[in-house]
Amino acid sequence: MFMQADENDEGEVSQMTYGGREGILFAIDVQKTMLDENENKAANFRLALQAIEATMKNIVISNQKDLVGIVLFNTVHSPNSYNEVVFADLVIPSNMSVLLFMDIPSVANITFLQSFHTSDDLLDFANRYGSNCDAKFDEVIWLCMRMFQKSGYKLQSSTIVMFTDNPLPHPPDSPEYQQAFVKARDLHQLDVEFSVIPMHEPFDLNLFYRDFISSAMNTDMEIFELDSPARDIESLSNRIYKRSYRKRCNMRLKMNLGDNLKLSVGVYSSVRHVRYPKPLKVFRKTNEIIIRKGVQEIYNETDGSVQPLLPHKQKKSQEFGAKNIVLTIQEIAMMKTLLPASIHLLGFKPRTCVKICNYFKHGSFLYPDETEISGSTKIFRALWKRCLERKKVAICVLTLRHKSTPRYVALVPQDNYFQENYQIDYNGFLIIQLPNMDDIRDFNSLKPQVTAVNNEQVQIFEQIIYKLKFRYHPKQFNDPALRSIYSNIEAFAFHTDGENVEDETEPDTDFQDNKILDIVEAIVEKFGELVIINPKRKNTETGDNSRKTPKLTRPVMNKEEILEVFRSKQQNKLTVNVLREYLQQIGVSGISNARKSSLIDKIKEYHNL
Repeated sequence: MFMQADENDEGEVSQMTYGGREGILFAIDVQKTMLDENENKAANFRLALQAIEATMKNIVISNQKDLVGIVLFNTVHSPNSYNEVVFADLVIPSNMSVLLFMDIPSVANITFLQSFHTSDDLLDFANRYGSNCDAKFDEVIWLCMRMFQKSGYKLQSSTIVMFTDNPLPHPPDSPEYQQAFVKARDLHQLDVEFSVIPMHEPFDLNLFYRDFISSAMNTDMEIFELDSPARDIESLSNRIYKRSYRKRCNMRLKMNLGDNLKLSVGVYSSVRHVRYPKPLKVFRKTNEIIIRKGVQEIYNETDGSVQPLLPHKQKKSQEFGAKNIVLTIQEIAMMKTLLPASIHLLGFKPRTCVKICNYFKHGSFLYPDETEISGSTKIFRALWKRCLERKKVAICVLTLRHKSTPRYVALVPQDNYFQENYQIDYNGFLIIQLPNMDDIRDFNSLKPQVTAVNNEQVQIFEQIIYKLKFRYHPKQFNDPALRSIYSNIEAFAFHTDGENVEDETEPDTDFQDNKILDIVEAIVEKFGELVIINPKRKNTETGDNSRKTPKLTRPVMNKEEILEVFRSKQQNKLTVNVLREYLQQIGVSGISNARKSSLIDKIKEYHNL
């Protein structure tokens, strides 16, 4: 899903102004079928708690200030929550219990959740909470909405995620069934997102949840789809994590189509750079974070007094024609504000005009927004559908925010696209920034040497590319350094052993060699043997004291030759490539990033020299 990203002064996507925290409430059904388990299958209730724990750890990494709460329904008793938050005007309905009131996912909360689902009896769940089937669905929704209101923070978005294996909480002709749809309208009015995660297969969506979620989310029932049941913790946590970003947009703008026709849209980031944790300075004795603030002051040399220089009194100057032009902060802001933050439609071009070679910066995603202008979704969908049918792109001027530089962009329509059960593209417009003339380079001026090849040689390497090609997905590759950092932080916080992080970005050379093994002979036949040429190093020293030290540059050396060089104390004359190739030949690993001295030590250790 599309996530927040940062923006610099050049006009890329920036973090939106603070609009509050995000709150996510997990409602778990604890009726008897959710608690049943045997040796071959863990209880659905345990799986739900494990998925919530994984989600809380993800929230700590991404947005540690977001709030998480847990509600249990179909219980007999209602003990106090773990964090023991009590409100006099919040009455918990019968057959429900608050396991965790709205709070940040702290170490204490995650540790409690771990101890809860890892204990044999779920911390005496049968006696402390109990289980029945008497909870009312509308009261569960009411309790969740009240917990959002009593969270104590301004919430930018609110989400309810329900874990259940019961596709029909109440009979269709019962009053409770009708009251549930009244609460669905309340969810829509309060802009609270609702989703259900089925914990049992089969799960008939048509009995209740298709109509309820379509009413709560104001979506068409024909295009609504529910995820299939899953018992994989990673899959469950990823679903929750992706849902929490559905309503988070970087900014909301007005799109001007001409003739006083406007609609409101939201800009989402299609690519998010995962950043390393920032180092913080802490006080040595108390470990409190030190906050530094810069203050500009004016020093009076006459009497030695110091007065603060407020921002509205500051001025800046620039030299033009041997004169200093003084500008105030307000005048500089007016000069930078060329256009208000909006999107202006200029015209349309064929889709073939947007070429991949004109890639300038990573694009954003455009989707309609009904909060500013009602009816924007219909106009947006009509524009998107017509551009998609006629294979056109919309050329616009985009000003993302106040004082940012306007950019020429192309709005490329894209349709839903799935790849191996993962959704890659979504309905909407992809914002592609168009380069200026200064951004386009002339590669012909480099005058590259053209190598003459025939069709047979080209076909050989086409076969290699075909055999080594695979379907890419970002989940296949993780930053090993970043994973190692968070693994160590998690191990330190929870007093556990750190994860052994494997570098998934390194290619499997043995697998690649086996894939193209039958083509190697054809390469040798068409191109000849591979000739290794060691480049000569330039002598950086000058004068009479500079000496040239001869290097042994043979690509491969056998055991006798290596031992002879080491016995004669001339191993420093061997190149790094020769040392590395010899160690690879004898089967020594861990040498890809080793220095020359380390390679020499490994050879001495291997031969006991």
